[in-house]
Amino acid sequence: MRSDQTTPKAPRQWWRSGAAVRFGLLALLVATLSVVMLIIHPDKSSLTHAVGPNHPFAPAIAVFGAALLTTALVPRTLLAGVGGVLFGFAGGVLYIMAGVTLGALIAYTIGHLLGRDFMARHLSGRFLAIEQAVANRGIIAVIISRMIPFVPFCVANYVFGTTRVRGTTFIAGTMLGALPATIAYAALGSATARGDTLGMSLAGAMIATLGIGGSIGTYLVWRRRPASSRPSHPCRPHPPDLRPVPFPDLPGPAALVRPGAGVV
Repeated sequence: MRSDQTTPKAPRQWWRSGAAVRFGLLALLVATLSVVMLIIHPDKSSLTHAVGPNHPFAPAIAVFGAALLTTALVPRTLLAGVGGVLFGFAGGVLYIMAGVTLGALIAYTIGHLLGRDFMARHLSGRFLAIEQAVANRGIIAVIISRMIPFVPFCVANYVFGTTRVRGTTFIAGTMLGALPATIAYAALGSATARGDTLGMSLAGAMIATLGIGGSIGTYLVWRRRPASSRPSHPCRPHPPDLRPVPFPDLPGPAALVRPGAGVV
C-alpha cells in the first residue's frame, strides 16, 4: 500500500552550500599566501636581482611580475622601491603602478568569484552595515582604504571582491589611492640607487607625511563609522517620559440611558 505522506527533507546546512565551499577556498588561499610570504619573506635585494634593467623585456617582466607578486600578498611599497632602484623614478612609478593595478584586479576578481555569493547571503549585523557604507561611498571608500596604512593593501583586494563595490570603481579608486605612496617609495628607491641624500630625505619626509595623514584618516573614518557598528550601552538607563498622559473621554449622561428605557 502506497502512503501519501512523505518524510520532509532536513534543511541543508549553510556550510555545505556551494557558496560556503567557495568562500572557504578563498579564505584558505589568502591564509596560505600569507604563510608563504612569512616563510619566503622577499626583500629588496632578492627582487632587485630578479631582473636586470637592461633586459629587453624588463618593463613587461616588471609589470607582470608586480601583478603576480601583488596577488601573492607582497607589499606594494616594497615593489615601488625596487621599481625605483631598477628603472628610476618615472619608470618605477609607471611600471609598478601598472603591475599593482593589474594584480589588484586579479585578486578582486578571485574574491568576487569565490566569496561574493556567500557574503551576499550571510553577511549581517555590523558587518553588513560596514559593507553597505563602503558600497555607498564607492570610489571614496576605495581611495581612503588605499591611503590608510593599517589596511593591508593586498588582502583588501580580495576583500573588496566580496563586496558590492563595482570593478570599475575599485580600479579607479585603487589607482588614485595607491599613486601617492607609489611615487614616494619609487622616489626613495631611485634616490638610494643614485646616492642622492637630499632625494632620500625628501622621499622619507613624503612617506612620513603620508603615514601621519593616513593615521588621521583612520581616526576620522572610525569616528564616522555606521551607527549600527558602534558599541551600545545596554545598561545605560533611558530618560523618563515626562509627557502628560491624556485621560480617556468619559461618556456623557445621555450615553448611560439605554434605548427604550424610561427615566425614573
